[in-house]
Amino acid sequence: MNALTIEPTIRLALIDSDPAFRQICRQALDQHSSLRFELREAATGRLGLKLIRAQMPDCILIDRHLPDFDLSDLIADLVAETDPLPVPIIVLTSNDDVEAVTDTFKCCPSDCLVKSVEPKFVQWLPDSIARAVRQARLLRERDDALERLRQAEAKYRALAEQIEAITYIASLEAPGKLLYVSPQIGALGYSPEIWLDDPLGIGLIKWIHPDDREMVIEHFSRTYEHHAPLRCEYRVITHDGKARWVLDKARVVNDAAGRPLFLQGTLVDIDKDKKLERELEHFRRRIEEMESHRAEQLTKQSALFRISDANIDKSLRDRIEFERCLEDLLIAARECRSEHVLCYLDLDHFRIFNNTYGRTAGDQLLQTVGDVLERRLRQSDILGRLGGDKFGLLLENCPLERARIVANNLRDAVRNCSLPWTEKDIRIGVSIGITALAAANGDAASVLRSADTACRIAKEKGRDRTFMFDDQGNVVLNEALAAAAAPIGRRTGWPLIVDANAALLRKKA
Repeated sequence: MNALTIEPTIRLALIDSDPAFRQICRQALDQHSSLRFELREAATGRLGLKLIRAQMPDCILIDRHLPDFDLSDLIADLVAETDPLPVPIIVLTSNDDVEAVTDTFKCCPSDCLVKSVEPKFVQWLPDSIARAVRQARLLRERDDALERLRQAEAKYRALAEQIEAITYIASLEAPGKLLYVSPQIGALGYSPEIWLDDPLGIGLIKWIHPDDREMVIEHFSRTYEHHAPLRCEYRVITHDGKARWVLDKARVVNDAAGRPLFLQGTLVDIDKDKKLERELEHFRRRIEEMESHRAEQLTKQSALFRISDANIDKSLRDRIEFERCLEDLLIAARECRSEHVLCYLDLDHFRIFNNTYGRTAGDQLLQTVGDVLERRLRQSDILGRLGGDKFGLLLENCPLERARIVANNLRDAVRNCSLPWTEKDIRIGVSIGITALAAANGDAASVLRSADTACRIAKEKGRDRTFMFDDQGNVVLNEALAAAAAPIGRRTGWPLIVDANAALLRKKA
């Protein structure tokens, strides 16, 4: 029988009252070719117990019949001190006592040898001792491993039960079959026992939303086949039938030798994150719709701005043409001593109106005011846009007194006109500055400045007023024109200066 590979030196306690037998055993152990033994001997049970207590051996070889101690009492004393007994006991007995010894010593690792002095017994003794030591050590290692496993499992359970996520362990032999589920599964309305009860053998899959199962099976198949980490989001069905989003993160756990053991994962509740994600997606789409609508509005507004810019350019051309007409009347006034008047009209609070109702409403108001002014002028009068909310009016062959009446009529007409906008009846006033061309010695620009100055003073004095330059170049207020503004809709006694035979007047500039 070949010797087994174990520790090189085996410490053996031999307890036997027969010195000759102890000598035979000593020689058999010393003569073994590969095993080394450290032998300590005792002739009585009491001495043997003392020897064992002094230093626990790797194996105890003891005679079934001792002169001073019953063997069962001796074993009982050892077990009481060290339970379980960490070393094997080989009992030397006769053929008749083998069965009795086996029944007696089930409480500890033990074996029986039939005591003999024959060569065959002597040959087998060392290997029998080595085999018993090896088996005892394997049992201790197994028990130690099981104890470490129990401790590790306890730590794992304690850790798993402290985190908020649901922790699970799944088998690799039966894909999806659950071996462990943490108590956090209660957040879904289940107990761990319900999830572990799997008669169909489909494990985790049966709790997944039907619309997500195919995707989840594909992810799990890749993990089981290639041992790749698992990460996927899906919905599970709660005990009350609702769908809740979870993030599943799992990996294959290997032993120290690299052999796969099981799949360990966590289920993290991401239902609130998914709800927020849906809300963000809704807001993103809403913002995109608003941006699209805003872009459409900007496109339309840009078109209106281009039209407005074109109108501004036209207003600049009107001003150039108006100034040319003003220059012609200035020359006529000097050469022919004819009476001509320049009126400078500026709408009151137009900027506030434009900022409140928008540029489109402002352009429409300017067009309406222009139409109102044209209808109250003679065909020979010249009306032009000077830019923005300002108008210029040239009254040809018109005395200054009549020009005052015309100015008041124009103020009344503007005050009484209305512009329906955003369900409001909007009205506006105008301030007017007047200067007679006969009294002007400068060019068109200086005459326009004089009329503009008179108009600004009219605004400063309360708006909806008419101021004029006198013959000495001073700005004066006609007392009649300074009267309080009449209520909206009043009709003045001043006549309208229009040709009796004229149709609707055309715009001169």
